[in-house]
Amino acid sequence: MTSPLEYVEILARALDADDYETAASSLADHVEYTVGDEAIVGPEAVISSYRAASEMAHRLFDKVGYDHETYPTDDPNTFRVGYTDELTIGGESLVHSAEQRVTVSGDDGVVRIINVEIPGEREKVDELLNRHGLSRDPG
Repeated sequence: MTSPLEYVEILARALDADDYETAASSLADHVEYTVGDEAIVGPEAVISSYRAASEMAHRLFDKVGYDHETYPTDDPNTFRVGYTDELTIGGESLVHSAEQRVTVSGDDGVVRIINVEIPGEREKVDELLNRHGLSRDPG
């Protein structure tokens, strides 16, 4: 039997490596990923969201590196995952931090992912892009 921590680590390591097939293997059929007010439901939709974010980062930045740390919570089935993205453009680098709360249900795998916005992090990235005449917005 795969432990809750193992499911979370499979997901996080796979996302660090842009390995979406492995990431999908950790997700339950009814997984829900909440980003702001948006709920993304189902493994295909969740993986599509992660893939789109990484593809955008690789398109905008000269160098992109991902890493993570996993932390327990009071609930043995829920973990905090702190993601660290090292982004470089035009010789200028920054470290962007993100956090997600990931919940596992038995042998189903990851059933819930909640993106936790860290104040100032999104703005840091946008400021770096703006200095180089770029934007996340396609328009």
